[in-house]
Amino acid sequence: MGKSQASRLKALRARLFKERAENRRRNDLFDKAIRTNDLREVGAEMYRYFYSVFSVDRGDITILTDYDEREFYDLIGWTPRDPLPPGAQYFNWAQKHCGYLRGLIEEQIFIGYRPEEERAIRDSLLLEQSMLECMVAKRPRIVNDVFTELSEKEVEEARRQRTESWMNWTLLNPESSKLLAKLHMSFHKARRLTLQGLAKQMNPFENLLRYRILHTRDFRRVKYLSERDALTGLFLRPVLAKRWERLTENPRRSRKKTVVSLGMLDLDLFKRFNDNYGHDVGDKVLRRFAQAVQETLRGTDVVGRYGGEEFVALFPGASSEQALSILKRIYARIKDMNFLPPTAWAAGGHPEPLRFSAGICTLTLRGKSGRKTFDEAIKAADDLLLHCKQSGRNCCAYWDRLGAVRKHRFD
Repeated sequence: MGKSQASRLKALRARLFKERAENRRRNDLFDKAIRTNDLREVGAEMYRYFYSVFSVDRGDITILTDYDEREFYDLIGWTPRDPLPPGAQYFNWAQKHCGYLRGLIEEQIFIGYRPEEERAIRDSLLLEQSMLECMVAKRPRIVNDVFTELSEKEVEEARRQRTESWMNWTLLNPESSKLLAKLHMSFHKARRLTLQGLAKQMNPFENLLRYRILHTRDFRRVKYLSERDALTGLFLRPVLAKRWERLTENPRRSRKKTVVSLGMLDLDLFKRFNDNYGHDVGDKVLRRFAQAVQETLRGTDVVGRYGGEEFVALFPGASSEQALSILKRIYARIKDMNFLPPTAWAAGGHPEPLRFSAGICTLTLRGKSGRKTFDEAIKAADDLLLHCKQSGRNCCAYWDRLGAVRKHRFD
């Protein structure tokens, strides 16, 4: 075997070795991305791969939810049937597009940027202009050399970002053609990318990210439905039980005293809404009450629908008196609301206020002592709730430090 043939064989082996290593790394990335439902982790892993394989300096992925390009086109007065607009028009659209996107961002992943640079990217109209050109034309926007291909303003932007080349890519839902995500890649050197070559490299990652976004949304939807009450959106009983067990298990690992309260709430005379106005009105009353409770509770509190018109709230770190003060705030929020349906109100009906009664069970935990199971705590709170129902409703009962039942009327 001659020297030239041996050198060619050596080069071929080196190339095959490099290709196998790259394939293994890409397969590992794909396997990890398929196993997780964390979109942020998927995006970070993809950019680490891009960094080494494509020499990407930094970039970002913006994942959108409920994006409807027709709504945006109506906003700017343009349709895909019209001719493509001139470059200057995109800059005028970019400001409106930034405002339109503000409430639709599901996840935004920045790789390689400092915090102040992330803020600059979010507010960059020139970068958004480039992304709009990509979206409207339905193809990637490639800038191989910013100093020869861009306007003076864009060159200034590129200098601030310390980039000499960039690429924008949009990801569409194959069923609805709605925008799922947009990708921006920044390169520290000028490139010679072509649409055909870039598509060949990017398509596998585009398909992976599209699959991951749609699958994660399905996963979150199923998880939400398995944990939440369909009518009110509050947690279901099994979730409350798990949270309670977690709250009362932790003190076993610590000698510090911990307090946790459970409140059981029941709407007073709720049956009148169903009997007088129909079950659809009763459902609306339940939803409005659930919303009022959610808006009043602290960030650490958990609330769920126990069944019918009964609700359960968990108050970590709250004594009976502190839990009562939270229930007072709920009462203050609903006391002046009129729960009568608009049709009956227009027909001359009288206002229909809503009231509730509650029982509070509080545990003082130290190590293994003082614990109650979720069912035992529910039973204790329900007994106090029954005491309220039998003594006039619209009140809350709890045990004081001496073990005596204390009652507080909300009115």
